[in-house]
Amino acid sequence: MNNPASSPLKPLFDLYRAGEYQTLLEQARVALETRPDEPALHSLAGAAALELHEYEQAIHSYRAALALRPELAKVHNSLGIAYLRTGQTEEAAGSFHNAVKHDSQLAQAWFNLGLVYENRGRLPEAAGYYKQATLLNPVYHQALCSLAKVLWELRIPDQVEDCFEKALAIKADYQGLLRFLEQSNRHEKLREALAQARRVLGEHDIVRLYEGILADIDGEHEQARSQLEAFSIAPIDTLSQHTERTRLARLALICDRLNDTPATIRYAGKANHLSREISDSKGIDKSEFLQTVEKRRHYFTDENISRWPDITSQFKGQSKISGETPTPTQELRSSFLPPRSSFLPPRSSFLPLRSSFLRMQESSKQSVASGDTIIDRMQDKEPVFIIGFPRSGTTLLDTLLRGHPAIRVAEEADAVAAMVNQLSGQEDERLVSLAELSEQDIDALRQTYFNALARHAKPDESITRIDRFALNSVYSGEIYRVFPHARFILLLRHPADCVLSCFLQTFYETSANASFFNLQDSAHLYHQVFSLWRQYTDLLPLNVLQVKYEDLITDVESGCRKILDFLNLPWHEDLPAHQRTAQNRPLIGTASYNQVTRPLYTEAQGRWQRYHTELEPALPVLEPWISYFGY
Repeated sequence: MNNPASSPLKPLFDLYRAGEYQTLLEQARVALETRPDEPALHSLAGAAALELHEYEQAIHSYRAALALRPELAKVHNSLGIAYLRTGQTEEAAGSFHNAVKHDSQLAQAWFNLGLVYENRGRLPEAAGYYKQATLLNPVYHQALCSLAKVLWELRIPDQVEDCFEKALAIKADYQGLLRFLEQSNRHEKLREALAQARRVLGEHDIVRLYEGILADIDGEHEQARSQLEAFSIAPIDTLSQHTERTRLARLALICDRLNDTPATIRYAGKANHLSREISDSKGIDKSEFLQTVEKRRHYFTDENISRWPDITSQFKGQSKISGETPTPTQELRSSFLPPRSSFLPPRSSFLPLRSSFLRMQESSKQSVASGDTIIDRMQDKEPVFIIGFPRSGTTLLDTLLRGHPAIRVAEEADAVAAMVNQLSGQEDERLVSLAELSEQDIDALRQTYFNALARHAKPDESITRIDRFALNSVYSGEIYRVFPHARFILLLRHPADCVLSCFLQTFYETSANASFFNLQDSAHLYHQVFSLWRQYTDLLPLNVLQVKYEDLITDVESGCRKILDFLNLPWHEDLPAHQRTAQNRPLIGTASYNQVTRPLYTEAQGRWQRYHTELEPALPVLEPWISYFGY
């Protein structure tokens, strides 16, 4: 904050610099009694209130200053920060936009815009704002690290490494770079960076953490356990929470490999406790995704589908499913129906926010009108989806299929999210519109999907593009409505192994992943997702190939040949070489990143039996599905 020209305010600025915020606030209030039209006094009162966490007072003072001098960019920025602290993100975004409007060189305001848009899940826009902050201030360490994080989530690994290297040149903070190198399986670079970190930081917790992780990567599991158990990190803020969670989660996996079941459960429980705290701090609620599932359970019924203006109703219950699945008994079928009390009011779990997709929709309509569409070029290439449940082996299958030169896999793309938000609305309030879609509406939705997919896998008439996102299974009804000839590869794994693996891993914080903090919630989500999936296959003629993870790892070639036949593609000898394919991938963005680079292994098959006691509360929910899927 700059000194005003008038000397009477200098003592107040001195109080601010000295950290005497309560005294400053009191004196500013006294001064305002005689000088209510002085914007600097209102601004100083706001700054003091902000530091004292009196956010409503800060908002009041900053708004008073701006009422007198609306061009004060730094005050707009400070007002935005106060709004953020009170959870008023829309108001915060407006204030930050006003700040850069009045001063386009204000790097902090661009950075704060990045924070808002990252929290909204609008990552491309967040990356742009962070990038602008770094261009205006090349030594803005926090902006460089935030940009790296967003680029990481956008799967742009080369730029991620560059950002972390630039940040490291400003401040000896190795955590981001080490984490990136480990999770992108760049093990030799990790060794080099870790050696450098030890020379600079010595016995720092981050150095000890990644030395333990590297020992685990090298197969020295006992040594890794000893190294990681020798210290702990106090989770006093978000960064330390993430770091300690990494240590605990790695210990859980190491102890699992060492067949120490009690220690595995203990460490996984502690890691998930931190995951819950991190999610809670972000306002993430597991019920949001469960509501998304339930709303589709309500909508996709005989009565509603019969209103669709096509022949779908003629094919009711005739899904073309390849792969053995026993027919459930009527008694089993009734057990899948959730209680009415589980139906919750609607909220969407899909991000980005609706406004960005409304812009996509307008863009799509213009493209359709012009006739220059991806659909025209790709009309014979209906989408292919790899779906299932998290930890069912979809990342392994993704990596195997990337070995085929005629296949491109989009890993956890937002293409279905874009289409669904345009179709159903952010609050899912437009599901009923499925019965009212015109051909032009469907063309626009297809265009939105393909435009979004193209950011992850470029269109090519000679290439089969596969959209791999396990929980797209939840949106299969909407996918079918827009793409009635879509093909689905449903990857299955023993339900108990699947749920256990979800509990032992850590994931990005989302409302879907918030069900994995304990085994019972994980099992409940599994039940809800597959109850909806079975409802889809009962009502809609989906074209589905079921593949069991256990069969795939036992006989890779046979499993891949079945999938290629389903895709009408010839065999290619590189498919079984999944390790080489995984090592050549620039970034694997799922929890399986450190497993698909290993030789195929079967020790995780039937692993749940070692944890039978811990799984007992969840097994009654899973047993019908164990029977249904033939395990």
